[in-house]
Amino acid sequence: MTLDTYNDAQQISALKEDWCRLQSHPNVDWEHFFLYLEHQGPSARPWVMAIRKDSTVESIVAGRVEPDRATVDLGYWTPTLGRMTSLKILTEGVLGAMAPETAASVIGKLCDSLTEGCFDRVVLCNIRTDHPLAEAARNAPREFLPMQVADPQSHWRKTLPKDVAAFWAGLSRKHRYWLKRLAKKLDEDFPNALSYELMKEPTQTDSFCEIAEQVARKTFQRGLGVGFRNDSFFRPRCRVFAARGIFRGYVLRLAGAPKAFWMGCVYGDTFHSEYTGYDPELRQYEIGSLLLAHIMEELVCEGVRFVDFGLGSAFYKQRFGDESWKECDVVLYAPTLRNRVIAMSSSAAKQVRSVAMRLPFVDRIKKVWRQHAAQQAGQRGDDANE
Repeated sequence: MTLDTYNDAQQISALKEDWCRLQSHPNVDWEHFFLYLEHQGPSARPWVMAIRKDSTVESIVAGRVEPDRATVDLGYWTPTLGRMTSLKILTEGVLGAMAPETAASVIGKLCDSLTEGCFDRVVLCNIRTDHPLAEAARNAPREFLPMQVADPQSHWRKTLPKDVAAFWAGLSRKHRYWLKRLAKKLDEDFPNALSYELMKEPTQTDSFCEIAEQVARKTFQRGLGVGFRNDSFFRPRCRVFAARGIFRGYVLRLAGAPKAFWMGCVYGDTFHSEYTGYDPELRQYEIGSLLLAHIMEELVCEGVRFVDFGLGSAFYKQRFGDESWKECDVVLYAPTLRNRVIAMSSSAAKQVRSVAMRLPFVDRIKKVWRQHAAQQAGQRGDDANE
């Protein structure tokens, strides 16, 4: 077995055929990987490891080296401890199968790089807790301060049936009733105003981004500085996937006005949900859930097998999903005094957050925080339109 590391685009180009053979998720799609690097410019550089057996590439580990902030994760508040250079192994960044002994060798090479000062830390982003690479990282020598920076979160997926009737029958009776009640209430208050639109052609992506932005700028995600933006990264990203026939952009309208959007990619037999948002003034109607139910009907008719809800464990994912696993970030630090202080602070913050999340009123606090963020985003959106 050989482990070869590549640090520039020209070197990595030799791996294109093997990369495309092994890729199975849009986040580490070949075109997407380089599109992001191009968008970031010189601040980020690629880091890729190819694992070969008998001259055959059996797996690839994809990451980026970039300037980063060491933060204390306290939920929606993440104060900064200092600046670092991080190697981030991307979400779904292990392409192909990886045996435990291979994972141990990969972590060994990464620890050597940390010792040599190539970067301050390695972050395995949103990796399954049962993945061999995560297990090998947790068992790294103690001098590299291996740790999970937050409690694992559930990642939800739904298996779609072969017809729409079976999809509805697969939901709980209470869930079916609730969705039908929401649709009825919406129609009572906005008679015959509801419509849906699917935008997936390359010529439609710019229009979709403009429409999605009208909604996204009002959301709590925008207030927190995350989520979709109609910018110089998302527009070409949508075009790249649309040109290959895998982009899906859905819009919910009331009387012609966009009120919710959802975007993702059909990658193989799976729809990967990516970004969504809804007008917070219509929160009581749960139009995001209505749009998702419509999307699932469309995907069933399209023959899609699974819906992957992506990062996070929002309640709607639990209601619609039927399978889950645990994910977390696993971090290794270069063995320096500064990094030891940062690691100890992160560990303490994790314990505080873990205790806080079990408090009975934490959900209420999070809800109020999201509503405040949405109000702030809405005000900024109104100011931008004046």
